[in-house]
Amino acid sequence: MSRASRSWQASDDLPQSVGGPSTLSMPDDWTLSTAWKRAQSEDDRGGAINDAERVVYLSDGDSTHRVLWALQGRTLVADCDCAGYQYHGGWCAHVASLWWQWVRGQIVVAHLDTGREYPSPPAWLRLDDEPTAFNQLTPAELDAYLTCDLGSLGVREYARLSGRSPGTIGNLLRSARDEMEGRR
Repeated sequence: MSRASRSWQASDDLPQSVGGPSTLSMPDDWTLSTAWKRAQSEDDRGGAINDAERVVYLSDGDSTHRVLWALQGRTLVADCDCAGYQYHGGWCAHVASLWWQWVRGQIVVAHLDTGREYPSPPAWLRLDDEPTAFNQLTPAELDAYLTCDLGSLGVREYARLSGRSPGTIGNLLRSARDEMEGRR
């Protein structure tokens, strides 16, 4: 079974299962809040549960928190089971810690639709985009569209990296563009 053919399901092996995905956006009045300071100064002793969820256990904290942390469409979806997540508009210390780890290359984030893993934020990432905006595309079309049209790779370079022919990538892109044209 390929990674792209799998779909994410919330795991039920931990209590306090995280709900549906929401998107993040940087606050207009962003400052280095306590949550961000904790994210940068404390170690995370948690780890991955599955492709989309992580346990975050900050070194100065007294409990673990379950966080949905994955890419979907062109955005990052996140949700944390702590009260700070709701209070801070999505940027609690646990979510901020995962962001800090990701931009520093310490964790890998999976794309729920394509199965591709990203060791750092991709060039096409938009934090406030609609997660379902690309639902009409197949995983292969979405991957080609994000990588070539919205990302930094050309068709031939992406074909070499993905093991597909340039013609196949061209066909995937044409199909994705046709599907997306009606949505703009």
